[in-house]
Amino acid sequence: MSRTTGRISDDAGSPDALEERVLHNRPLWKQTSIRAGGPAHVYVRPTDLGDLRAALQWAKRRDCDHVILGAGSNVVFSDSGYSGLVIHTIELLGRRLEGTRVRAVAGEMLAGVAWWVTRLGLSGLEWACGIPGSIGGAVVMNAGAADSNMAAVLSSVDVLVEEDLLRLPVESIGLGYRTSSLLTGDLRGTVVEVAIDLRRDDPAACLQRARSSIEDRLRRFPVGASAGCIFRNPGNGPTAGELLDRAGCKGMRVGRAAVSTRHANVVVNEGSNNANDILTLIEWMKRRVLDAYGVVLREEVVRFDRESSDPLRTDVR
Repeated sequence: MSRTTGRISDDAGSPDALEERVLHNRPLWKQTSIRAGGPAHVYVRPTDLGDLRAALQWAKRRDCDHVILGAGSNVVFSDSGYSGLVIHTIELLGRRLEGTRVRAVAGEMLAGVAWWVTRLGLSGLEWACGIPGSIGGAVVMNAGAADSNMAAVLSSVDVLVEEDLLRLPVESIGLGYRTSSLLTGDLRGTVVEVAIDLRRDDPAACLQRARSSIEDRLRRFPVGASAGCIFRNPGNGPTAGELLDRAGCKGMRVGRAAVSTRHANVVVNEGSNNANDILTLIEWMKRRVLDAYGVVLREEVVRFDRESSDPLRTDVR
């Protein structure tokens, strides 16, 4: 069975032609699920592979830092925004089936693709039906839930490295717990398209597993503007959420940002464009756990601010 709903175009694009579509001082809080972040100095939304190449060339010609933003579901920009070029991949769309393999372009929503194949009786992505974020970001972060993740279903990833579009087997992109070599910078490139291998099953059974996964997520996670889990789980011992809960972080508040009373590893933002509240609260949460248990929590959410202990990265989120 093969069904096509679109594929990414590789029409030639040029940095000069792209110039007129580049926006300046674009607010980033509107582009993130936690609703925070100042302006991007320059901002562009490529619509095909040619545009994406042109945007990267545009940044290179100007010696301009860049970040590739997906759905913005796991990122916090500071109130000062981003001083380089933000390449927003939300319009890089296309998905198709090749038997039991689905190919999806980086800007497609993970949950949308997951629901699509689940209804067709293809199993393997039921866990992803309630997860926000783009396909590209899900690969970079190795998104996961319900004891599964992208590494378990990915076959290959098409990555734009400089001018070359490379099809890389999943083993070569270093997928680990909420990380990849694309996130760490060991592999410098931009996710363009992915191939996911699924298996045939009864559509009703697939839908039931998807609904159960969503119900579990709704029980555990709060509603509202958030970036999901703030911290990664430590390598052993209690989870980050358990440590934060025991340290008394639930309900902590800075301005309009508060730690969820349902899940201690989630910050809910009740304001907008107030990144300083969120980033300050993250530091307080980290300090509480360090003081109480001597454990240094590492962020899962990607921060773009000067106080972050991790280097800034330039990958799809």
